Amino acid sequence: MSPPVNPDTSKAPPEKRAELDDAPPVLGSWRNIYLFVVGVFVLFVSLTWTLTWVYS
Repeated sequence: MSPPVNPDTSKAPPEKRAELDDAPPVLGSWRNIYLFVVGVFVLFVSLTWTLTWVYS
């Protein structure tokens, strides 16, 4: 049985894709998307808490 063949390390690593560094198409930046998601979460929690308090 022959030993496993090592992968060819002489090849250069692939270049970084520029589109991965682009801003997201919605809201302009990842920070804004994260803030939106947190805001929606807080809104849902507040709404759920309010409805629970009103109808309990």
